Amino acid sequence: MKKASVSIHVNGKQIYSEGHEDQQELITLGTFYERNGVFYLFYKESDNESTGLGDVTTFLIIKEGSVALNRKGAVDLSQEFKKGVLNRSIYGTCYGKIWISIMPCRVEYDLTVHGGRINLEYDLFVDDKLVSNNLLLLNIKEDLPQ
Repeated sequence: MKKASVSIHVNGKQIYSEGHEDQQELITLGTFYERNGVFYLFYKESDNESTGLGDVTTFLIIKEGSVALNRKGAVDLSQEFKKGVLNRSIYGTCYGKIWISIMPCRVEYDLTVHGGRINLEYDLFVDDKLVSNNLLLLNIKEDLPQ
């Protein structure tokens, strides 16, 4: 198992039921590795980056048609993206806790030990009410020595 330093480009897009859209972009550094056919991605977001909520550590586990996402720090969240499977979780922030659910309709990834991409599309529900359709694309590229 070789842990690689990687550049991560995260693009997020929300399409709200009222019709408007939001987009976020984050470029950061992280750690990526594979062990026994399972891929792991770890990165940190600082307060001055995309969320504006404070420091957050994100850890993804990618295996067998699913992507597990765990965020700790200024927010606390654990979700599993599995196509067609509803996932319920509690999104903890400094403002309180929110009950959210996701229904993924696309969970795709193309990864090697050198990086690749993760593509997620899902509906987001808060208190069982549809809030938005979401697209999340992560491009992971190994940092090669100069």
